[in-house]
Amino acid sequence: MSLRKLLIALVIILAAAVTATLAYAPYLPQVVAEGVPPLVWPAPGHFASIEGAATPRDLHIAEAASTRPLQPDLEAAFTEKLGKALLVARAGRLELEHYAPGLTAETRFNSFSMAKSLVGALIYKALAEGRLKTLDQTLGELLPDDRGLAGVTLRALLLMRSGIAFDHGEGKAGAVSGDKSVDTSANPFGPLARPHFLGLGAIEGGLVTDARTTSAFNYQNVNTALLGEVLETVYQQGLEELISEKLWRPAGAASAAWRQPAVGAPVSAYCCIYATARDWIRIGLYLIENGTPAAPFLPTALWREFLGLDVGIAERLNDHYGQHWRQNVLDRAGQALQGPFTYLMGQGGQVLYLLPEQQLVVYRAGETVQLLHSTLYGAWNSISR
Repeated sequence: MSLRKLLIALVIILAAAVTATLAYAPYLPQVVAEGVPPLVWPAPGHFASIEGAATPRDLHIAEAASTRPLQPDLEAAFTEKLGKALLVARAGRLELEHYAPGLTAETRFNSFSMAKSLVGALIYKALAEGRLKTLDQTLGELLPDDRGLAGVTLRALLLMRSGIAFDHGEGKAGAVSGDKSVDTSANPFGPLARPHFLGLGAIEGGLVTDARTTSAFNYQNVNTALLGEVLETVYQQGLEELISEKLWRPAGAASAAWRQPAVGAPVSAYCCIYATARDWIRIGLYLIENGTPAAPFLPTALWREFLGLDVGIAERLNDHYGQHWRQNVLDRAGQALQGPFTYLMGQGGQVLYLLPEQQLVVYRAGETVQLLHSTLYGAWNSISR
């Protein structure tokens, strides 16, 4: 065969391979353009705006908040684990505000999977407002087109025990218990890539449950995506509008951005809200205070349930997961800070800690995971010196 014919054959083979690949994964150009969402804004891709409050909540920032030194062990961990922001608020007052060089109070940070917990909060808000009757309602009632998921309840989705045959936590990162799957898959041919770049509708019609795993814990982004669709269906609003109306503006947070697979598409319910560290603190304060006395976020019983305030110590010791939130406990001997806490966590160790008993909210952002309990101890000790 001549060299010319060989080159032509190779070009034909390559063209056929590219065509076949794009037929299977038409989103590949978008993968190349966007990649994995970065921690710090700006980010490539498409975003819906979350409208914020006209006047942000006053955090009563302590004069020493930005100059207060971190406790030595905390400072070492923050540096080693590529921390980007660490803020501590106590009793509604910002006591500590620490950023990596080049970052400021204006920098927006990616929520990664912390967004899941906020979707969980909106589900409870829908219960409180009568848009949903009970957590035992099924997708068959709420999303009747999803025939393969007709028996799946809201409760099963919230607890990550839906048994949906989708992905099975290929990657693990984050939680102490080791069951925290990554938020965004770097594998362009993995199961998450299609809904991440094409939206839930690209896979929804083919989703079914696996009877062998129905009651087993399996941390899946698709569970949150379905909860997001339920919310958009019962309210007839986009999630970005809902979170603005029900949470963002009441909390006094400024405008933020929520990732979309494409312009005009529903947001990625499971990931990627970009907001400032101060606004994450504002969200945390609003939640531990249950809104305001005049306008509670939830009735008290629902508020306690969704934050997991009555989860027992034994369950917390195993890093309990419930209602799209996590519960743990501080019990290290010799430490002043003790007791239960609830937290939101995202890929890379983005964490928002909520301790209602101590009126304490701590936010940490970074490129890699920092020890969960040690960060809290260090934060408390830094503001208590």
